[in-house]
Amino acid sequence: MKCKEVMSKNIKWAHPDNTIEDAVRIMEEQNCGAVPVTDKNLHILGIVTDRDIALFTVLQHKNPEKTKLGEFMTRDVITCLESEELEDLITRMREYQIRRIPIVDSKNRLIGMISLGDIAVKVPQEEHEIYEALERISEPVHTM
Repeated sequence: MKCKEVMSKNIKWAHPDNTIEDAVRIMEEQNCGAVPVTDKNLHILGIVTDRDIALFTVLQHKNPEKTKLGEFMTRDVITCLESEELEDLITRMREYQIRRIPIVDSKNRLIGMISLGDIAVKVPQEEHEIYEALERISEPVHTM
């Protein structure tokens, strides 16, 4: 199964000069927990998650109406091509312990997103190895 068959296509994105408040509004509208950050040509520059926002805003005492996403977005974004196999995406999710991956076209432009939820809903349950991989993605990381 290819990534393009599973990805959510109607996603919204933000720019580095958008604010935390802008990203939260997108998350609310899209009912999602991550917003890709792109340039004007939709090339991925970063990603911001709801967890990033909560931790950065509270711990750094930032104003959500004024703080720009470029200040704290994750810049090393793991992506997959739309033509890649879903198994490759799941391998990356497991390796990096991430729950969402932006999908790009051959010119590295954002065209979709795949989350654990997309996989759980859109992949037939007969694909047992996928469910085993998903369990491993969600294992806690011990950093101490």
